[in-house]
Amino acid sequence: ADDVARPKPDPDVYLRAAQLLGVDPTRSLAIEDTPTGVAAARAAGMRVVAVDRGYFGFHALAHATRVVDVIDAHG
Repeated sequence: ADDVARPKPDPDVYLRAAQLLGVDPTRSLAIEDTPTGVAAARAAGMRVVAVDRGYFGFHALAHATRVVDVIDAHG
């Protein structure tokens, strides 16, 4: 976050990370757990897996490519 001028939900942090890794953001996957993070990654053109940890609810994370419930992740 210190390497960009604008914080999430602006996509700068994800665009910078992709640049540093030498990858195309549109061919990247972000993992997020907040609506702001989902919005930032989507604005960068990335696919997003949102981890619903029970703080925001499914609807707040619905703009992600896929939402995974943390309870499902732990079996």
